[in-house]
Amino acid sequence: MGRLCNALAGLPDDLPIIVDVAEEPGSDLVQEQVVIHVGFGHGVDVQGEPFIGRELRIGCEFPSGTYHS
Repeated sequence: MGRLCNALAGLPDDLPIIVDVAEEPGSDLVQEQVVIHVGFGHGVDVQGEPFIGRELRIGCEFPSGTYHS
């Protein structure tokens, strides 16, 4: 986490962040995606109690203009 924070320090808040997402396990092929949200996941446990996860989740999406119609 420290390396990520250091890499982002001083960059503008509206700078797009590109993530190379592997197409399949062990593959060298990647798809570029952009970060759309970062935060801790929410859910409901087996007793029906809401919780906030302990893992930081980074949500990505394909960049605009890459969808096929």
